[in-house]
Amino acid sequence: MITEFIAHFHPVLVHLPIGILLLAIVFHWLSTKEKYAQLRFAIPTAYLFGAVTAAMSCITGYLLAGSGEYDETTLNLHQWMGILVAFSSATGYLFSRTKNINQLKWVSVLLLILLTVTGHLGGTLTHGEGYLWKSFPGAKNDSAIALKPIANAQEAIVYKDIIQPLLQQKCYNCHATTKQKGGLRLDSETWILKGGKNGAVMHAGSADSSEIYKRVQLDPLEEKHMPPKGKPQLTEQERLLLHWWIASGADFAKKSKDMQQPAAIKTALSSLEKAEVVVTKRLDMPEGEAPKASEATIASLRKNAITISEISQSSHWLNANFVNCTKWNADIEKQLASLKDQMIWLKIPGAQLETTAWKTIAGLTNLRRLSAEHSNISDQDLLQIASLKNLQYLNLVDTKITANGLMQLKGNNSLTNIFIGRTNISRQDYISLKTAFPKAILDSGGYRLEFIATDTQTLHPKK
Repeated sequence: MITEFIAHFHPVLVHLPIGILLLAIVFHWLSTKEKYAQLRFAIPTAYLFGAVTAAMSCITGYLLAGSGEYDETTLNLHQWMGILVAFSSATGYLFSRTKNINQLKWVSVLLLILLTVTGHLGGTLTHGEGYLWKSFPGAKNDSAIALKPIANAQEAIVYKDIIQPLLQQKCYNCHATTKQKGGLRLDSETWILKGGKNGAVMHAGSADSSEIYKRVQLDPLEEKHMPPKGKPQLTEQERLLLHWWIASGADFAKKSKDMQQPAAIKTALSSLEKAEVVVTKRLDMPEGEAPKASEATIASLRKNAITISEISQSSHWLNANFVNCTKWNADIEKQLASLKDQMIWLKIPGAQLETTAWKTIAGLTNLRRLSAEHSNISDQDLLQIASLKNLQYLNLVDTKITANGLMQLKGNNSLTNIFIGRTNISRQDYISLKTAFPKAILDSGGYRLEFIATDTQTLHPKK
């Protein structure tokens, strides 16, 4: 485990030789002018530190390569280029010490080329193929490609025409040819069925117990949520189609017409036949932009151990996590109420709130996601929440709510995901709730993981 710990320093260390050696090159070029002649005294030191940090980067990079998460061809080329940088910088140090200025000139040119190529290969391993050009107009950008409409969604092969393009847009960057985080590839049927280093990620016929679906369903603030924060996310429609495909048996050859289609799926398939669907659009984010929130209000909330931030750098919509807030008070409620125009994601796990606090939450009219698991939310409080007509995601796991309480929200046609595991809702209630919320996925929990013998170790006492 110590080698894995050391390997994780590579992303930090790798930037040191780049900066130091670029500085050495600039010093060398400037020192050729009499005006900057004194910089010659700093050149040997810069090359020495550059060589040492380059060697350290090579060592940590070699250890990190053992994770098996990267394309072998690109990785090997990146490694050898890194080694050449280390040797070239050491050569630059020797030449600068012997005042061999002519040879040092060619070393500096070689180093500049090597640093550029090595850095580009490193960026490819980290961010995916073609990452450098994605911001240019007309360049292929997986996060912003508009999917072409399907002429006849009922005749479409579900995996090839619907699921595979979805995975390509949202997952290939980290789980395809160039990079395989967690040892997982999702760019072919064989790789999907093989799974990652922790085993299978998909259980045909059971989407709710499939890791690939569970990860995209996690709260975006959770560390294990996929795709990672800052990456293009799956829309509610895409999550719905992924769930349908896996739950229907994850067949790689069937057409849509050969699979059962609930009303929500028929609507989703029909939408694929219409105008182009931009895959980066998130249904759990409002159209347009919000006014910027008061910095003083946000700072005050953060003093109460509340994590609050803007959804992205280009947006003023807010998400807040109260997991570390031990006690609510009138000031917190007042400050939260003042953010009703910006707040769209709210996470309050384990919250024990007064009726006034639930009324405050019900006043956050733009709220799209509410995670109230393990809280003291009651059926009466749900009646308050029913006023949130934009609410799409509701987590009520391990609460006292009943089916009658949840029925108070049946007029909300925006709800697409409701988590009701470990509540007072029975299996019989579940059937009526499915009728009341035809567009929503009702997650009742109760997942079971397969027993894997290698997960168990038997310890024998010393003899």
